Amino acid sequence: MLIEKGFNKFYWGFLFIMIDFRLQGIDVLPDLIGYVFLAEGFHILSDFSQHFSKAGALNIVMLALSIFSIYEKPAQDGGINYGIFGPLGILIGIVAVIIGIMSIYYMFCGIKSIAEKKEKQDIYHEANKRWVQYFLLQLAGLVSFILIFIPPIALIYVFAVLIVTIVFTLTLMDFMRRCAENLA
Repeated sequence: MLIEKGFNKFYWGFLFIMIDFRLQGIDVLPDLIGYVFLAEGFHILSDFSQHFSKAGALNIVMLALSIFSIYEKPAQDGGINYGIFGPLGILIGIVAVIIGIMSIYYMFCGIKSIAEKKEKQDIYHEANKRWVQYFLLQLAGLVSFILIFIPPIALIYVFAVLIVTIVFTLTLMDFMRRCAENLA
């Protein structure tokens, strides 16, 4: 029952952190809520693998940083919006991406650990596959910042990454649902 509850928290957490939809600068699905869901999942599952404890510690940093992304003033005149931290925001953003990647890496390690203990090789291998996909998607997001200086290509690229992100998010949420069912 606890394992199922933990994975259900991950299910909802990924919906909030993976999809970034803004109306007049306000994040309609705030990452903050997603990181709270993930924190609850890490806490619940920490007794089943130490990897969830490691992920939870890193997730606290992400939770704190996500407070600053609830509202972002829309960029004016097609310029770059650095956020409330100015150009330092780029460095903070890169550090946040690295910490976020590490947190999700440990989460997938925890999933593999539980799957191994329960002899669920299909879940184990899919966790590996989903981790690689998550990592590549994060790298694709970073590349979009480089392409911003080539607007026509950047527009097409960002749209493609958006579509891939939506599809991957749905796939990842389905994986978390199956983990809840098969690892409980």
